[in-house]
Parts: sequence; C-alpha cells; structure tokens
Amino acid sequence: MRQLSIRWRLTLWYAFALALMLCVFSLVLFLLVWQQVLARTDTGLREELQEIGLEVELADSVTVFAAQASARFSQHEFYEFIVTDETGRIIFNSTGLKEPVVTSSRSTTKMPEEKLETRELKGLGPYRIASTTMSGSFGTLNVQVMTSLIPLYNDLHTLQWAVAFLLPVAVLLAIASGQFLAGRALRQVKQIVDATNAINITCLDHRIQVANPDDEIGKLAVALNSLINRLERAVYEIRRFTADASHEIRTPIAALRLEAESVLCSPRTPEEYAQTLAVVVEETTRLGKLADQLLNLSRHDAGIVPCNHDPVQLDALLRDVVDQLQPFANDCGVALNCEIETVCEVLGDDISLSQVFFNILDNAIKYTPRDGEVTARLSVSDHTAVIEIQDSGFGISADDLPHLFDRFYQADPSRQYSGGGAGLGLSIARAAVLMHEGTIDIQSQLEQGTMVTVRLQLYTNTDDSSSRSADRITV
Repeated sequence: MRQLSIRWRLTLWYAFALALMLCVFSLVLFLLVWQQVLARTDTGLREELQEIGLEVELADSVTVFAAQASARFSQHEFYEFIVTDETGRIIFNSTGLKEPVVTSSRSTTKMPEEKLETRELKGLGPYRIASTTMSGSFGTLNVQVMTSLIPLYNDLHTLQWAVAFLLPVAVLLAIASGQFLAGRALRQVKQIVDATNAINITCLDHRIQVANPDDEIGKLAVALNSLINRLERAVYEIRRFTADASHEIRTPIAALRLEAESVLCSPRTPEEYAQTLAVVVEETTRLGKLADQLLNLSRHDAGIVPCNHDPVQLDALLRDVVDQLQPFANDCGVALNCEIETVCEVLGDDISLSQVFFNILDNAIKYTPRDGEVTARLSVSDHTAVIEIQDSGFGISADDLPHLFDRFYQADPSRQYSGGGAGLGLSIARAAVLMHEGTIDIQSQLEQGTMVTVRLQLYTNTDDSSSRSADRITV
C-alpha cells in the first residue's frame, strides 16, 4: 500500500495534535466555567440568606416575620425561599413554588453554618439550595434559599454546541494551514530533489544551492554536496586508473609488437632471435606482473580478498623477505640489513604481509644509489609491532609525499629507477596493511632517504616473546 507523503503526514499529525489540545482546552474550559458560575451562584445564595436573616433578627413574632418576609421575598426574580420552624411547619414559602418544598434540612439539629447542595426537585428541575438554621426572638427557624440551575445548564449547553461546531472547523483550518506551512517548509526539499536529479555522470561538478546551512534542510543539502564531492573524486580516480592502466598495459604490448615486427621484417641470426625472445619474455613478465597487481587491487576494492587470522611469526617472515631480496640488493650494489630486536607474533595472512614488506623493500632498493644502504628494523612498542624500513636513497619531495599511495603515481621522473614498476606497489601494501587493521606511514626528505613505518597489533604478550629472543639480531 502506498504511504502518504511527508507533507500529508506532517499535516495530519499537526491537525491531530491541535484537535487533542482543543479537546483538552475545552474540557478544562467547561470545568472552569462551571466552577466559576457555581461559585457566583453560591455567593448569591449566601447573600440572600443574610438578607432573610436580618428579617428574622428584626421580627419579634412569627406573624410579623411572615408579613415582612412576604413583602420582601414573596416574589423574587431568581430565588425561592422556604422558612420552617423546629416542628417542620412552614412559616413562609415564596410564591414561585407551587407547593411547599421540604428537603433533608428539615431537622431539629442546628447547623452552625449554611449548607450548599444541588437537588433535582420534582416538577421543577435541578436547583441549587442553601440551608441554615437561625435563632430569633420567637424560636429557631430552618431557612432555605434556592435558585434554578436550568439557565446555567442552558448556557453550558450553548457553549458545548459552540465548541462542537468550532472544533471541526478548527481542525479543517489546521489541515489547510498545515498543508500550506508544510508545503513552504518542504519546498526546499523539492528543490534539492530536482537539483539532485539533474546531476549525472557528465555534470558531477554541479552542486545544490544551500540557502541556510544551519537548519535541517541546509544540513541535508550540505551532506548531499559532500556525497557528490566524494562521487566526483571516485569517478575521477576510476577514470585516471583506467587511463593509467591502459597506458601501462599498452607499453609492454607495444614493445612486444615492435620486437615481433622487427623479427618478421628480415631474417635474423640465432643470437638475435635469442635476444628478441629475451625481450619478449621480459615484457610478458612485466605485463603479467601488472595484471596480477591490477587483479589484486580490484579484489581489495571489492572486499573479496580473504584475510586469514592465523598467528604469524613476524620476525621470521621479515627475515625471509630480506633473504629473498638479498641477491637483488647485491646486484644493485646496495647493502641490505635486517635488525630484529624481538620475537613477536601477529594475527593475519603471512602471504599478504610478505607482499607488503617485499613491495616496500623492493622500492627502497630500487631508489637507493649504489653503495647505499637499506635497513629493515623490527621492534615492539605498547603491544604493537613496529616495522621500520629505512634507506639512504634519493628521498621524496614534500609535494610527492601525499600522493605516494595513489595508484600509478610515480615521483619525479628524473629520479625514477630505470626498471621501475607501474606505481602500484605501495597502493597494494597500504590495502593489505589496512586489511590487517594496521597503519603505514612514510617520512622522507630529498637527498636524505626515506623511512616507511608499518604498525601491527601483537598477538602474544611482548614480555613472553622477548624472553625467547636475543638482545639484537643483525642479518
């Protein structure tokens, strides 16, 4: 079932809240009005009791009192009076009553003060009655003053009908005003929707106009603009990655084609054929390595690279990588050292970690001049394994440092190694380190060398592992 729009939901909630508040307000209003009207009625009854009490005090006999009361209280616009003696005999009864009314106040028990009550009198309707006892020169009298509540009830019924009529009108007005106000409040949302729908892959440089960045709608627009910024950067990276990958793949393919065409153009000696095949093998190896690196990065991006969480003897793994690269370092005339300060274990994948250290050491050897030095150092600090790979190479400028982990990024071409790769090694290393919940950092200065620092959380207690290690092992 299709749900209502936010505009209609806001309108209905607003109307419901207003109707509920009006109902509560009306109920409180009825109670307050009734209490106020009843209080004024009781005040009038008390005043009339005082008036007739004066007549009781002034009269010296029942006959005189009856005559005076008949003159003053026999016909009254609002009040009716009943005066009885201690035996219950009616001494005075106002003419508004067709027959004498005797209530529960008919008793010989003296009331110290007036008693107020509401009663339904037969044939007369609801009455408010004030009763009291008064002592005169001719005895004790029971005096009652009463007034009809029918006019008050009629006024309350009129108020009820007015509220019953005005409440639906108020709710309808609330719905109309709610629709209008919700429409004005959500107008910016519609503008944001239209602006967002107009942005596609060909115009990611467009942005949503933000009228007020401090309100909720403005914060939504700012968040969408931030999302579009990230999408624009991602698309740019994808395009650049595609272009760089195409360029890197095209280079060995062009070399292969050139060698093949040169062989086909004219007969060659066996030595020349062998030389050509050597070039073909070198370029295909380079192409295969590039394909492996691209596949590795794409698998990292897709999150499908499995990361085993097995204990890995980090010191042995680093020493094995150094041993593998030792012949290459000797060919380049670079001294490769390995300093293991402690034995330690981490949780992770040994193949992935080997590739991390292999890529970093390979770069360090390539970009270190002959007679230079590369040192791989392992230490432990705050339950963290710290691997530092330092070289005495050309160094990296401050402008290049922020981009070293970008794919296909290569520093100053004049300082590149002649047999350099495609610029994917550090990207792969960072992806693998992040997969192990570690950190990787590069510090470098021109002509002063470079140091790459990798930090990984330890698996075992450093005290236990260090007790099994020598003070310092140098390879």
